[in-house]
Amino acid sequence: MKKHIINILKQAQGTCVSGQDLCEQLGVSRTAVWKHINQLREEGYTIDSSARKGYRLIDVPDLLNEYEVGPLLTTEVLGHPIIHFREVPSTNIEARKYARKGTAEGTVIVAEHQTAGRGRSGRSWFSSPEWAIQMSLILRPKVSPALAASITQIGAAAVAKALESLGLSPQIKWPNDVLLSEKKVCGILTEMSCELDHINHIVIGIGINVNTPHFPDDVASVATSVRIEKGEAWSRKKLMAAVLNAFEPLYKEFLEGKEHPEYLRICRTLSNLIGQHITYETTKGRLSAKAIDIDNFGRLIVQHSDGSTETLLSGEVHIGTQE
Repeated sequence: MKKHIINILKQAQGTCVSGQDLCEQLGVSRTAVWKHINQLREEGYTIDSSARKGYRLIDVPDLLNEYEVGPLLTTEVLGHPIIHFREVPSTNIEARKYARKGTAEGTVIVAEHQTAGRGRSGRSWFSSPEWAIQMSLILRPKVSPALAASITQIGAAAVAKALESLGLSPQIKWPNDVLLSEKKVCGILTEMSCELDHINHIVIGIGINVNTPHFPDDVASVATSVRIEKGEAWSRKKLMAAVLNAFEPLYKEFLEGKEHPEYLRICRTLSNLIGQHITYETTKGRLSAKAIDIDNFGRLIVQHSDGSTETLLSGEVHIGTQE
């Protein structure tokens, strides 16, 4: 109901819509209209009202709900629906709950604020209310679980494409970070429920620092935001839509098994690791190698000093040689 009211008020383009017109178009009582108008005001919409003229939309907040992001989508599946929360501990936790209930592929869980967001290895994810994008996508790809690592690469490529559309120059730090000016602007956390040869569902959480003006001292040297890089605030709903619009065609290529998929080209081209000497942790301790490529399964190929190569499926990677 609120979605329909907002659409009607937006279409009025700043002119008043009488309460009676809203009642007739929606088939509800004046009391119901008044109730939903007040709920929209509580969500941040500025709506003027006059006993004689009706309701007029004055200002639209930069919310990530279905009736703000939905009209910006060009997708067929992704973002249909968008389930919006003001605050949750973690969108990935919520998405897993919905996925276990059988929620359809393409559903996006998004929150204005996360209180317990996580990155890789259980690290906390810095978040401020209404400054970032925190969303989780529910996917049900009919592919082997062995191919699931590529989903993270698809997410990174989609975020990079969206950032490039803003005139920014992102880099991708395998396997799950997107950087601006060599600082982290986006983190991706992919979680899977599967059987031996069957994926039940995949939840891919994407967190993007959009309008954060500054960071705590302990992360300021390694984190950045779109606002910091562009020097101005940016529309979160436009960026969220841009990521989803970029993700869906890349995901379709993956499902179709395209031989040279676009997401891998993007990840290779924008990689900040390929050609670099790196260190990474193993059961044998920290090792050094040179990153030479990303294979068709999204794994990092590294070459050791003796010429032998190894493929890394995931893990913590740092630029620089072992001391």
